[in-house]
Amino acid sequence: MRVYAVIMAGGVGSRFWPKSRETMPKQFQEFFGDKSLYQRTYQRILRIVSPENVIVVTNDVQRDIAVNQLPGILGENVIAEPLGRNTAPCIAVAASAISATTEDAVMVVLPSDHLISDEENYISQLKEAIRLADKEHALVTLGIKPTHPETGFGYIHCDSSNTDPEISTHGGRRVLEFKEKPDQVTAARYLESGDYLWNSGMFIWRVDVILDELKKNLTHFSDFFVPLKESFKTRVFNETLKEFYLRVESISVDYAVMERAKNVLTIPSNFVWSDVGSWDETYRLSDRDSAGNCFKGDIVGVESNNNYVWCEEKLFALVGVNDMIVVETKDAVLICSREKSQRVKEIVGILRKRGRQDLV
Repeated sequence: MRVYAVIMAGGVGSRFWPKSRETMPKQFQEFFGDKSLYQRTYQRILRIVSPENVIVVTNDVQRDIAVNQLPGILGENVIAEPLGRNTAPCIAVAASAISATTEDAVMVVLPSDHLISDEENYISQLKEAIRLADKEHALVTLGIKPTHPETGFGYIHCDSSNTDPEISTHGGRRVLEFKEKPDQVTAARYLESGDYLWNSGMFIWRVDVILDELKKNLTHFSDFFVPLKESFKTRVFNETLKEFYLRVESISVDYAVMERAKNVLTIPSNFVWSDVGSWDETYRLSDRDSAGNCFKGDIVGVESNNNYVWCEEKLFALVGVNDMIVVETKDAVLICSREKSQRVKEIVGILRKRGRQDLV
């Protein structure tokens, strides 16, 4: 069985402004140690997939960064999207590229900006997902067993009573439905029921299976499948890619495929996982001092607790400041309460409306 990995690395990371910008978004930055989240994703998957079978999908602006951060990656395996069109078109293009070589391989789709601990457990469950996807010709996703009533994630409702031995042997469960991000009360109910998992956004399927689903459900993909496949065979695909992205709808693979497909499975997983979706989440994942502060840079704190401060050029002094996010770059400073850090992306929207592209 041949296995390919697709790393989706084209996001902007607007919740991490001002550190994350279009030219250097969060997945390429070193928030945790000396490697970027993108580099960590690549190193993890090399335990299963050979370097020549790793495909990265990013965008024109970020392509050079994506290549330079992975010395072992083949330049021809880094595909640059001319336009952002969400995850379904991204996956359609990657599957087309793989199908130019083989259509019966298993394809592992991974976001580039997740933080995963307990890697042995992660690799073990990913291998089970690969076997399950190949054997059952199913669309498989890794669902994370929730540890608290989180409102920032989508959920997977799975059939915990599943008794199909072919599926349960690999730890799988049938998916009943996908749920949007819930409110606090609903999230608490999901947690209590034990039948819901966090949607990790990690997918595993055979290439031929996902291509069939995309042809049925993604607007304009059927028209472009053969031209895309042929263009990837010749490695002359830029013009075909541009035309496809100009015509295809912007839609997530969850909406375009996962919520419509019949044979969808999940493997309940318990490795330590985070999508690192906000500055506050970064604070929770970082080492902190006795006052609960995480300071990166030249910082002094007096009677200040539970803050995340990142400064690059100036001395920052905090007095009587609690539960705040403060981030300084050479051209901007963010000051935000930790509980409101999900709204940082609104700042990016305001700056775009004001024509301040130099700051986004």
